[in-house]
Amino acid sequence: MFNYFSIPKFTLSTALALGAFAYTPVCLAAEGDLKIASLEDSRSSLNPLLQSPINREQYRVRAAQHIYKLNTEKVYTGRMPPLLKAVGVVEIQLNGTGEIRNIKWNRAPSHAPDVMQEIERTLRSAAPYPIGLKGESVVFTETWLWHKSGRFQLLSLTEGQD
Repeated sequence: MFNYFSIPKFTLSTALALGAFAYTPVCLAAEGDLKIASLEDSRSSLNPLLQSPINREQYRVRAAQHIYKLNTEKVYTGRMPPLLKAVGVVEIQLNGTGEIRNIKWNRAPSHAPDVMQEIERTLRSAAPYPIGLKGESVVFTETWLWHKSGRFQLLSLTEGQD
């Protein structure tokens, strides 16, 4: 049997077709009052640690902006090329103060252990994350699109793919 996940290079459309994403991404959803984030939004002067998101999708965008802000040199700007080194889907569990409680791989790029290590390192170094609504713990999922240069985009803030 052919194993799709053993292929070392992926396209975003292939990953979507294979069901790598359990819900409709915010960047593809047409939410009336939910602003779609971008790299420029993540560099705004607003302090995301002081803002309380309303729902899980908004929190995911806010967390992605937080990661971008702390890793500007690692963010791939522009549209991603057709082939990527890796695509990884990670579930992040945070406690009420924004510290990481657990990182769980929903779809690990096991063909690229260096990418897995770098994603986990980047996630841990970005703590503490924005505080959840009413200081409650938060669980969100993010998809990492990894370029061969070692730079990434997060699906929540992606600029698309050629």
